[in-house]
Amino acid sequence: MCQLSKEQRIIYRFKIENTILTVELSDSVLAHFNQHAQHSDASPEAGGQLFANITEDGSHWFVSSATGPRPSDHRSRFFFHPDRRTERREIQDEYEQGKHYVGDWHTHPQQSPQPSASDTRSMGEIFEKSIHQLPGILMIIVGTHSPPEGTWISMHSSLGTALPLPFEPSPRQGRG
Repeated sequence: MCQLSKEQRIIYRFKIENTILTVELSDSVLAHFNQHAQHSDASPEAGGQLFANITEDGSHWFVSSATGPRPSDHRSRFFFHPDRRTERREIQDEYEQGKHYVGDWHTHPQQSPQPSASDTRSMGEIFEKSIHQLPGILMIIVGTHSPPEGTWISMHSSLGTALPLPFEPSPRQGRG
């Protein structure tokens, strides 16, 4: 499902139509997720957007920044609704720095989170309404357990939802 790189970044692979897409989450993004995870009963859901540097051929996304939560977001223990106006500004600001909007993240108060029907529907709508040339949009849900077990990741497109491919070590990496 995922692989840890030498720098402890998490790497996922997705098959979208006939293309293999590699998604790499930076240390700073993982730290941002951990900072906002719902570790206490009083913690409200948090969330934001994901931005990546994308290779020219589009086959590798290095997710190097995550935004949110913002003071203007609506949040409770089991609810998160972002400030869409601020999100549009974030997309413009990050694009000016060479980064592309590639999806959204939010938290759930579960060890190993699962998306709700609303989560999945929302990502499909974002994919359809966004102006982009991406094969899909990422949804990451951060649970209370450490990654990768405590992290849900999926790719949403006009074809539906894609889950990460199983991790297959190369011969040099061994199998254990």
